[in-house]
Amino acid sequence: MDIGPLRQFGIPLISYIPDSQRYFYYHHSPKDTFEQVNPRELQMGSAAIAVLIYLIDKYDL
Repeated sequence: MDIGPLRQFGIPLISYIPDSQRYFYYHHSPKDTFEQVNPRELQMGSAAIAVLIYLIDKYDL
């Protein structure tokens, strides 16, 4: 993970596990551009992360 090295500095990390069926078609390749993002998947992922952040804040996790 790209954020993994931050752990050694005591920074709390959060990530998700993407669907690996198509993930590596573009990941870190020349085609890894914003145009390849599926709008619906971006909306759903953003909503899930927003809810998670809200719950972490609300319940002081």
